[in-house]
Amino acid sequence: MERYITVNNHRMRYIDEGSGSHVILVHGLGGSASSWANNIPYLARDHHVLAVDMLGFGRSDKPRIDYTIDLFVDMLKGFMDALAVDKASMIGSSLGGQIVAEYALRHPGMVDRLVLVAPAGFTPRAFKGTSTLLNYTRIFDARSREGLRSLLERVHGKISEEYIEWMYEYIRMENARHAFLSALRNSAKAERLGRRFRRALESGMKVMVVWGKDDRIIPVKYAEQFIDMPNCRLLLLENCGHRPHVEASSVFNEYVRIFLQ
Repeated sequence: MERYITVNNHRMRYIDEGSGSHVILVHGLGGSASSWANNIPYLARDHHVLAVDMLGFGRSDKPRIDYTIDLFVDMLKGFMDALAVDKASMIGSSLGGQIVAEYALRHPGMVDRLVLVAPAGFTPRAFKGTSTLLNYTRIFDARSREGLRSLLERVHGKISEEYIEWMYEYIRMENARHAFLSALRNSAKAERLGRRFRRALESGMKVMVVWGKDDRIIPVKYAEQFIDMPNCRLLLLENCGHRPHVEASSVFNEYVRIFLQ
């Protein structure tokens, strides 16, 4: 069910399905709650699923402000407080992975288990992005659906008609470009997560990391650091790019179900 809630004076959209222990889904750059369409019905069989449009994305408000990781963490905290959710497992993709990982470091008592899907924030300072990521930033230059399709297929490969229609609507929203580019810039500038995250895992936090071997946005070589982290499961998927929850949703859903149990 689609709902709206006011968080820190901003209107945010979210999808609310199922019952049981809470699971919060946080999309990546340019995504929305609908990015999890292949996952929500499955996860909602056993859990209360809350998939949120982060501020600046989807159909949530898009004020012309600086979209920092600190802001996103604060908005996620406000979202949980507004819904009286005191603890939840969290699943975050790309930028969303960076957000939920930072959230878990700052509010460990509010996080049960954590699933990171090709997370941003774990690359070194020297990483300046890939040519595929650069292509993705050009979505706002598309002047037609076909132009947008051509660009997105170079980024993600095969994509659905629903995705094209949504992205064509999204790139025309007021302040969408500003929020997108501000979030991308601040994601790269934020404090790196690797060493801090390892210390948190040593304290007992349970994490699963999922990465597609064919990821052309955040290359799979950055998954290597998780191999010897304690309390961490690493799942690498063949013939899969940057969005395992979309491209290999059946496998993703089953492994996540087992992990959350």
